[in-house]
Amino acid sequence: MNPAFTPDIFALGVATGVLGLVMLFSLIIAYAYDEPTLFALGGYVLVVTLALLAGRQTGLPLPELESVVLILGPTMVAGLHAWLLRKRQVSAGDKLVIAATVLLALAVAGLRMVDNSPLSILAGSYGLGLLLVFSWLYLCLPAWRISGPWKWWLVLGHLGGLVVAMLFLLGTVDSKASYWPVALMLLLQLPCTYLALVWRSRLLNEGRLRGLAAKVTDPLTGLSSLAVLIDRLRPAISRAQNLKHGGALYLIEVNNLSGLVNELGADSKEKIILEAANRIRRAISDSDTAARITEQLFAVVAQDLQDDGQVDSLATRLLVSGLRIESEFLPGVSLQFRVIATDLKVRVLPDTAAAQAWLRGLVNHFLTWPDTHRSRNILLFSNGQMRRPQSAATNSSF
Repeated sequence: MNPAFTPDIFALGVATGVLGLVMLFSLIIAYAYDEPTLFALGGYVLVVTLALLAGRQTGLPLPELESVVLILGPTMVAGLHAWLLRKRQVSAGDKLVIAATVLLALAVAGLRMVDNSPLSILAGSYGLGLLLVFSWLYLCLPAWRISGPWKWWLVLGHLGGLVVAMLFLLGTVDSKASYWPVALMLLLQLPCTYLALVWRSRLLNEGRLRGLAAKVTDPLTGLSSLAVLIDRLRPAISRAQNLKHGGALYLIEVNNLSGLVNELGADSKEKIILEAANRIRRAISDSDTAARITEQLFAVVAQDLQDDGQVDSLATRLLVSGLRIESEFLPGVSLQFRVIATDLKVRVLPDTAAAQAWLRGLVNHFLTWPDTHRSRNILLFSNGQMRRPQSAATNSSF
């Protein structure tokens, strides 16, 4: 027995496959990005499919069942639009329009189930079209200007599905293949709506990530924030109590920032700060934590240093990194860093307030730079006491 090729059935199978993929991707992305509107889109396809299957199992007349789906389908998509393009405050009038739209759509669907007269078809079809257009203009148009670019795909999908539903409900277009009117309506609705929802979800997630990043990242330099620095510093100090050395904390001040701003202009301040951050980042390893504390003050937590000699060596490297003149932002400009370095063999910091107080105490050394170090740019501390550099790292900068 050779199966016969039926174009209508083949096309319907292709349409069903496309709709199945859209539903599958909607559910996957909704789960991955916690996007409820994509769950609603997948649920909409599932409800339509189950309704058609239930109607077939119970022996309901297929034309009447398809008419109900063609009426309620655009109404459900209109509800999605009302949710996405809702006003800032939902008034009693908005709620009344929503309730009236739902009730009248159900009434039109019920009328088509019991009355197939030409007058009923015309009244129900045009009534549905006018109802959805009016409700969209009333509920969604006020928020149109403040919505993202995804709104165009959303409207395109809704308009395509509504036009197909109207054509089949009025009898202007007919199909002998079962379920084809519903499949065509979904084919015009779902891909455009899916694209709009994914686009919207991506924009929202980018906004959330930027909001989260603002708490942990300095927006200008990309270095860590003060909160991250303290989160890394407190456990590092605790671990250092059980190690031979345990690492060090470095505070780096751009000592000639005001002079450079006066020389290069006020517009150059951000470039100078960004260049300072880049030079500090190049001087440290990937395992170190660099943060920006104030406008011209940076910090580095290095935990893989074995002795004071390595502490002094990294302090020198940080100092020299500011003197480099090759730069994409500020070529030929030398940054005069002053560096305070201290080991982590200090009292354990029990909370954030204690850590901030300890940092403030170290920062104050920039304001009261000792007379013995006026010609030096590195100040070293060990166990809370000022010390001289190790001979292996000694140079005139100290």
